[in-house]
Amino acid sequence: MALVTFESVAAAAEAISREGGKPSVRSVIAQLGGGSPNAVLPLLNEWKSGRVAVRSADIELDPRIGQIVAELVTRASDQAAKSAEERAADVQADAETVAEAGREAELRAEALEGQLEKAIQTITLKERALEDAQAAAAIEAKNAQDKATALQNQLSEERSRADQAVQAVAKAEVRLELIPGLQAEVERLKPFEQQAAVLSANLDSAKALIDDLKARLSESLADAKHAHEELEKVRISERSLEQTVLGAARESQQLAAQLNESKDVIKMLRDAEKEARDETKEVRAQLAKVQARAE
Repeated sequence: MALVTFESVAAAAEAISREGGKPSVRSVIAQLGGGSPNAVLPLLNEWKSGRVAVRSADIELDPRIGQIVAELVTRASDQAAKSAEERAADVQADAETVAEAGREAELRAEALEGQLEKAIQTITLKERALEDAQAAAAIEAKNAQDKATALQNQLSEERSRADQAVQAVAKAEVRLELIPGLQAEVERLKPFEQQAAVLSANLDSAKALIDDLKARLSESLADAKHAHEELEKVRISERSLEQTVLGAARESQQLAAQLNESKDVIKMLRDAEKEARDETKEVRAQLAKVQARAE
């Protein structure tokens, strides 16, 4: 059930009036135990506009007791002017309450805008860090791939040479029994076997280096994924801050509109007060004429 309704505001205002107080936005909110000034102000104005106002035109004149009538009219007009002044003061207090709420909303909006600016800066820094990490990982992966390709090409060439050497050694061993002079050729080809062993060791080392680079690349990709997740969280916070700032801005606009309405009401009450005083002067002039004719 809504806390601020016309019935609840009217009941609170009546209770404050019975206790001898003046119904205002602050006092009604205190009586209700909560509520927004924007919601209370129009309902309180509606309640005030619905109360019966005492006007001098509503008093019936009795020509037989002109003096009594004059006193009654004077008292009624003074009461109407006093009531108008009190209403103007109440409206002024309500306008100040609304203006204070507007200033608080503006301060909240400024604070939220500062938080939003910091969030945007954090997002920009994280985006740049993510781009740098991705670029470094790509360069490192390309270098590792190029090095692995070069090593594989070199290994293929050395294997081809080693195969050729082995084949030559095999042919030489077959011919060794028939051609003793080929022993020197066999001895010449033996270093190729040692070179093939060295190249095989280099290949194993290159594979280990490739595996290490792949592991480092996986870690870089994991870090990049984590940074992307953090970036998404920051973006969600940014959208939430933007909605909060927009809400505060709308509330500030509403408060400004309520303040303008309150100023219009004050002007209307001052005009009514002036009209009541003019009417009082006119009634007094008529009473003076009636008394003059009676004399």
